[in-house]
Order: sequence, then structure tokens, then C-alpha cells
Amino acid sequence: MISRAEIYRMAKTGCIAGLVGGFALFSSFFWIDSEVGVPFGTFYRVVGLLVGLDGMAAITFGFFAHMLTAALIGVIFCVCSTLHRFLRISGVPKGIIGGAVTGIEVYAIFFMPLTLYLMFPLLDAQANGLLPITQQDMQIAKMLMETSSNILWGALVLHVLYGAVMGLFSSIMLYEDYQMKKKSKIEKKQDWTKFESENWPST
Repeated sequence: MISRAEIYRMAKTGCIAGLVGGFALFSSFFWIDSEVGVPFGTFYRVVGLLVGLDGMAAITFGFFAHMLTAALIGVIFCVCSTLHRFLRISGVPKGIIGGAVTGIEVYAIFFMPLTLYLMFPLLDAQANGLLPITQQDMQIAKMLMETSSNILWGALVLHVLYGAVMGLFSSIMLYEDYQMKKKSKIEKKQDWTKFESENWPST
């Protein structure tokens, strides 16, 4: 049975690791904007457009929504790692792999439906002049729709990167914890071996 204190500790660890992973992608989004040829912050702006915002307000909303989501994913990742021995973060390699797998799951379950059924239809409507926007915004929407397949593949890579960074920092923060458990397990095994040698007759 996991105590509330343990759940809180893991949630705090996951929140910090998730934010680190989110900030790791911060510069990547601006790099993608540069590669596509759209103004910096376009990714965050599109997220803000979904809730009816525009301009700097949309970019600000998109940024905070992204970081909040990153922190929440980190919390779920670390808390769920306590539910089963197979999921437990017991080393850096397992943390990185588990985080990368989590990134792929988030991409498939949340990002793809959100992008395909909300973001792309909105951009398509803007690109075809179905919404009252400026000529510059229409050109940006057209460029994003023309590079939609590259955006989807790039987003997959970024989700894997985010998950790996989150898993890495989670394992680093939990290093002392799993090292102590490993040491305790070894000591118990040694004590049992010593008990056997002292109490069982030799053959």
C-alpha cells in the first residue's frame, strides 16, 4: 500500500521533471517555427486560437497550457510508476525508456486527435478564407497546412524527446531512492545466505 506521503513525493518529482521536459521543448518549437518559415510563437498561438484568443494573449495561453500539460504528464508518469513493480523507475535507462514510451502514448492519445480534429480544421478554414483574419494570418495558415505532414512527424520526435528528458530527470531525482532499495535488497539476500550457512547442515 502506497502512503499519501509517497504519492505526494512522486507527484512533486514528476511535476518538476515534466516542467524540465517542457522547457527542453521550448526552444525546439521556435526552431520549428523558423524552419517552417512562420513567426516565432506560432505553435503556441494556434493553441490559443482554439479558445478564441489572438495575438500575444493566444501565445501566452498556449505557452502556459503547454507547460501545465507537461507538468501533469510528469505527475502521472511518476505516480503510476509506484503502482506496479514493472513500472517502477529503478535506474536511468529504465527512466529514459519509460519516459519515451509515455511520450509516444501522449502523442497518439492526445496530440493526434487534438491536431487532426481541432487544429488542422481551424487552420484549413483560415487558409481558405472562411474565417475573418488578416492576409498575413491566412498565409501562415496555408504554410502550416502545406507542411502538415512534416509537423506531425516532427511532433512525434519532440514527444519522444520530451518523454526521454522527463524520464531522465525523474530517474536522477529518484536516484538515492532506488539505490537504497537496491542496497537493502542485497543486504537481505546476504543475511539470508549467512543464515543458511549457519543453520543448514552442509552436504
